[in-house]
Amino acid sequence: MRTNRNNLQVLTVFFFFLVFFLSGCRPTVTTAGDSVNEPPPPPPKQNKTLIISVTGDIMMHNTQLQSGYQAEQGNYDYSPFFKRISPLLKVPDILIGNLETTFAGKTAGYGGYPRFNTPEELAINLKKAGFDILTTANNHSLDKGYGGLVSTLDNLDAAGLLHTGTSRTKEEQEQLLLLDVENIKLAVLSYTYGTNGLNPPKDKEFCVNYINEEVIKGDILKAQEQGAHYIIVCLHFGQEYQTKPNSHQEQLAHSLFSAGADIIFGSHPHVLQPTAVIKNEDRGTNNFVIYSLGNFISDQSKLDRKSSVLLNVFLTIEPDTDKVTFEKATYIPIWTRRYQTGGRTSFEVLPIEPCLTSIETGQEHNFSNKEIEALNQAWELIDSRLSGEHSEMFMLHRLPLPVSQLDLIESY
Repeated sequence: MRTNRNNLQVLTVFFFFLVFFLSGCRPTVTTAGDSVNEPPPPPPKQNKTLIISVTGDIMMHNTQLQSGYQAEQGNYDYSPFFKRISPLLKVPDILIGNLETTFAGKTAGYGGYPRFNTPEELAINLKKAGFDILTTANNHSLDKGYGGLVSTLDNLDAAGLLHTGTSRTKEEQEQLLLLDVENIKLAVLSYTYGTNGLNPPKDKEFCVNYINEEVIKGDILKAQEQGAHYIIVCLHFGQEYQTKPNSHQEQLAHSLFSAGADIIFGSHPHVLQPTAVIKNEDRGTNNFVIYSLGNFISDQSKLDRKSSVLLNVFLTIEPDTDKVTFEKATYIPIWTRRYQTGGRTSFEVLPIEPCLTSIETGQEHNFSNKEIEALNQAWELIDSRLSGEHSEMFMLHRLPLPVSQLDLIESY
């Protein structure tokens, strides 16, 4: 019996090792203090980058209004204005522009300066071009009265464009524009120095956000209380056609940064004004301001009113804390072209460097020598206005590729 039991034990041990081997298992050798099959630690979470881009004033003079008229259809189409620049407008996470006209409707009379009113098709064209948010607090907000202001906001809503700066009701004014992007909450506020002497109705004073330092600080505090991680303030201020900010612009920017604003985008002068990265010692942050973005599109004739930038702001988001910090800002020089085609005046916003590259490589043939010279002059003017601000936190964004390849760009 003992011999049979021993044989059985030998067979059992042999069978065990055979199964162990065939199963592909391997014995694990450990020493004191070692853990058995401990999984590797998870990789650290990567910071996210949020790109917010902004343009200058969107203006529509009489010549521009007529340029978009489609006689056969009896309507308007301004999409050709933005065809060349649109691929760049669609790259950022958020694109902001300043709407310096109204959509008051045909019965109010379409027209340009001094009381702007543009066919509402422009709202749809801007949305398709890439715009997400339009600021509406500027000196032309009341060009067609309170009714025109309401109609403007209605048309922006219909086009799917967010807006801030003017309101149809008191309740709407009190509701700040806050967006949820990449798990953070972004506030966008908008205010103007005035409305060309046109006052809101006495029972509708809420309809335009005017620059009042204490009111803006109150809105910044409200945004913080509502959970805003980052606060952008758009200010329509300064003096027209002045290339430097005045003391009031600088004082107000510093005051609002101290109150909790993170970025300030300026408009109204219709020409570029400088930028600044301001160290906020109390908050331990870098605040960015551009005092004027100039014109995005207009029919103002002087070179510096046709030359501007697409400004791109890069924000870093820490995944564990949702802390948002300013990383850098870059700019892409642009120029508004006014030209004749098919017996009518046409307009388009051009990214200057890609356009010059297209001309130099023979991909563009319809630019006159005068226009090529103007493109080069615009580049030099923009560089002269902003090159003094160059640093690792603010720089020119080079795009040495033809216009035909811009739609290949997925990120800046």
